[in-house]
Amino acid sequence: MAEPMDTLPFKTLVAQTSAVLLTHGVEVETTSVHGVAAHCVEVMAGQVGVDLEDAVHLVTPEAVAELIMAAAAEEHGVSRPHAMRPVRVDDRTVGVPVEAVGHLVMAASQAGKYAGANGDGAASEHLLDLATEFGAALVTDHTDGAAEIPVGVLDEAAELVDTVAGRIESREWSLCPCGEDHGQGDVDAGTVPVMRHHAALARSLRAKACG
Repeated sequence: MAEPMDTLPFKTLVAQTSAVLLTHGVEVETTSVHGVAAHCVEVMAGQVGVDLEDAVHLVTPEAVAELIMAAAAEEHGVSRPHAMRPVRVDDRTVGVPVEAVGHLVMAASQAGKYAGANGDGAASEHLLDLATEFGAALVTDHTDGAAEIPVGVLDEAAELVDTVAGRIESREWSLCPCGEDHGQGDVDAGTVPVMRHHAALARSLRAKACG
């Protein structure tokens, strides 16, 4: 007999949950949806006193999606589901000078490091994914001194880097949030204007798609 989470009803629940999430403008990797759905089925089975095969039919895609969206809205990122991304509806690309792409790789990586150090695993993963996408463009779409960067990547980078800069500026985040002062405040203060500059760079490059 197949495992409950390998059955068609459960796979259908996962697929339908992903579809519901898309209507909310977010895309979540299937493995993450699978994990939340499995948790919901297990909880339902325990509450109602039925086996997992029957519990699958009692869990709705809307309930699973609502749980994922609620977790994403939590203020402390450690509880957020990983691999959650806004849906990219704009498939245009922009030719970006390779030097500028290098700055954006640095910005996304630096912001990702701050997010990771301060417990926001979802933001850290997203930023590092963006850094990877910038780097991949340099390898696969690099011609005549420019790389083709998707508009959505520039939008997401600008928003996330600016958000991280804001958290550093408000002293909510630090490069080393250990609670002891050993000079990280000076580093943090110097990092903010650089991040703001890089976010503005991403937005100015993105504006070329509208020009």
